[in-house]
Amino acid sequence: MLGYTVVVAMLAYFLLFSGFFITRDRIPSYWTWFHYLSLVKYPYQAVLQNEFGGGASRCFSCGVQMFDGSPIGSLPEAVKLRVLGAISSVLGTNITAETCVATGTDVLAQQAVMDMGKWTCLLVTVAWSFFFRFLFYIVLLVGNTIKMLSVLLRCLPVCSLFVSES
Repeated sequence: MLGYTVVVAMLAYFLLFSGFFITRDRIPSYWTWFHYLSLVKYPYQAVLQNEFGGGASRCFSCGVQMFDGSPIGSLPEAVKLRVLGAISSVLGTNITAETCVATGTDVLAQQAVMDMGKWTCLLVTVAWSFFFRFLFYIVLLVGNTIKMLSVLLRCLPVCSLFVSES
């Protein structure tokens, strides 16, 4: 039962520090090592790299789409265009309904997953998998050896009776 508690606690920390809830840039420096040990970090980063990779050529949010999911999103299109015009005048750039405001590179930079490529993340995930398979093999081997020795030691007094009578 203690094993389940430890595993749940470790998985909670892995999820927390994987970059999904807290980006690497916002993790305190004394917890950064746990970010790199997280088993969730590498598959998560590989998926993000796969989905949003491809550089600045892929656009994920244009002009008025950036208001979706906000209070402005429910307003009419004309109001959204006026808000875009106001933002354009404040920023000093021309933002239209077709202007790309979020590329794949922007999304990856916002999530702070630019440190490794998707194939490197996949390789690290496979390496973790082999490491744990080896670790489980060692645990089973040692556990089986201890079990065999305990059976042998319990049987030793009984076996010595049979050997001495013959």
